[in-house]
Amino acid sequence: MLDLEGIGNNIKRLRIENNLSQEELASKLFLSRQAISLWEKGKGFPSIDNVVYLSKLFNVSIERLLLLDESFVSLDEYFLFHSKNYIISSLLNNEYKYDFISNFYRFNKEERFLLIKSIVEKRIKNIDMNRFIDNISIDEKVYFNRLINEKNKEKIK
Repeated sequence: MLDLEGIGNNIKRLRIENNLSQEELASKLFLSRQAISLWEKGKGFPSIDNVVYLSKLFNVSIERLLLLDESFVSLDEYFLFHSKNYIISSLLNNEYKYDFISNFYRFNKEERFLLIKSIVEKRIKNIDMNRFIDNISIDEKVYFNRLINEKNKEKIK
């Protein structure tokens, strides 16, 4: 699964690091500035030819440009490069590559409550529940317990 928003952020970061405006990058690719803007917002995607050109222009591998090879990425960079939607989606698909519990507070409050609900619904698996409960706030524990109680009431019916 490609993270279009994350790839767009990466292209923007690389463009800025190379001291290029959207207009200048567009000119090099024979495109409009609007096309570059769409990529950077994650609402469009460069053609294969443009991916190859961007890779050469920015002197990065295609895998790094498209965030496909994350072996080079630190955990901080993983959260910086990828959109929260991509990260949450990878959690829901049980494809996350980091210690979820230790990084739970990288998410905002609404995202954490969504993740708690997903854990209770068993959409996120392989979580050490005791360790998880020990590491969440009191409000989150109250929410977690309320969801568990509601789930148990549904089973009884």
